[in-house]
Amino acid sequence: MDQNIDDDDLENMMMRGTSPREAKTGDHDMMFKALGNPVRRKIIVSIGAFGKSLAEVMKETGVNRSQLDYQLDFLNKGEYAVVEGDMVRLTDKGLGLLSNI
Repeated sequence: MDQNIDDDDLENMMMRGTSPREAKTGDHDMMFKALGNPVRRKIIVSIGAFGKSLAEVMKETGVNRSQLDYQLDFLNKGEYAVVEGDMVRLTDKGLGLLSNI
């Protein structure tokens, strides 16, 4: 690898963004992190294919509201779950995770 990168080369590298390979690797990393956490797995299973209220998910999983919010934030950033008012549902990607639990 060429160690002599000039400013123009560096700017071009920064402007090109994420390659498809890098994006796919990032998706896989996020999926493994989502499935690797036992609390997240319980939450995904609790939400299920039809969605549930936040209160139902808390009751079924035994987590408090701050823990649930933290985990749902992770799942939302990964595009696995969506919170709409008091309801939470899995996205298509989230349903893919559910089928792997």
